[in-house]
Amino acid sequence: VLNTRTFIPHRVHEAIGVLGAVSVATATALPGSVSARFFKAPDLNGPMRLDIEHPTGFFTVDLELKIDGEKLTIVRSALLRTARLLMRGDVFVPSSAWGAL
Repeated sequence: VLNTRTFIPHRVHEAIGVLGAVSVATATALPGSVSARFFKAPDLNGPMRLDIEHPTGFFTVDLELKIDGEKLTIVRSALLRTARLLMRGDVFVPSSAWGAL
């Protein structure tokens, strides 16, 4: 698990965006990067899963890498994003919408 913070103007964001999570996971898999020091993959050549933590939870990012000599290619990156409640409210439906009920 790698703990992250996303800074937006004047405050820390309560989560992390999809692109941010994939970017952090990709950087973590790149040999020599700062975050790679904290991630020990048994084999970088193939699929792997990284948990990218943020203040309100985490994203599990799936990466698939291919190493050919000095060249590292990101073959695939994916994550599952779930919906969350955005607002609560009341809806007033006019009686004419109910028809013959």
